[in-house]
Amino acid sequence: MQLLVSIVEGGKGTELKAYYKQHHLLQHIQAFGRGTVASHLLDTLGFGTPDRDVLLTLAPRDNVRQFMAHLKDEDRSKLNIQGIAFSLDLSGMSAILAVCLSQTEGVQMEEGGQSVEQRKRHSLILVTVNQGCTDAVMDTARSAGARGGTVIRARWAEAGEIQKIAGITLQAEKEVLAIVAVDEDRNAIMEAIDRHHGVQTPDQAMVISLPVDQTARLD
Repeated sequence: MQLLVSIVEGGKGTELKAYYKQHHLLQHIQAFGRGTVASHLLDTLGFGTPDRDVLLTLAPRDNVRQFMAHLKDEDRSKLNIQGIAFSLDLSGMSAILAVCLSQTEGVQMEEGGQSVEQRKRHSLILVTVNQGCTDAVMDTARSAGARGGTVIRARWAEAGEIQKIAGITLQAEKEVLAIVAVDEDRNAIMEAIDRHHGVQTPDQAMVISLPVDQTARLD
């Protein structure tokens, strides 16, 4: 099983779900975020707003890989949606959910597709940081090779228990910064964030990374 993560311009999540349904990708969780691109670059990149729709889709690995291969240039242009999609392997899930998803009707598609970025391996870098500190963290990440990211509002659950373990007073209200980066830049980005914004600083950034199976542009 895989998790397909799609980050697109605000208001386009519903259209994307309809497109995914055509390809038998049916199980979605939708969230909302904010892009980190500077406002003067939005028009240049084709984004009308910094708002983002984040779509989390669960599906069998073969279905996701075939769908990613199907995202050819002509298909993407029909979507008229700006963003990125990438897939992550799952190490486990509840048994009932796995059975339901594995019974999803198979998808018959051609292999190939120029939109799938297979020449370079990518990682998903996730940074939890105190609210209001995301722009500074993103500036540091860009200086180390990151191209952009998406911010999702969050908060610690059971922050008091974490304080007892780590001996650190944590701010409950957090933001999660998601950055997709090529693997050769991953370590430099993570080290720069930890060095300048780590948990011992006022930003209290904590950073992890996950391997990405495949990436595809949506434009």
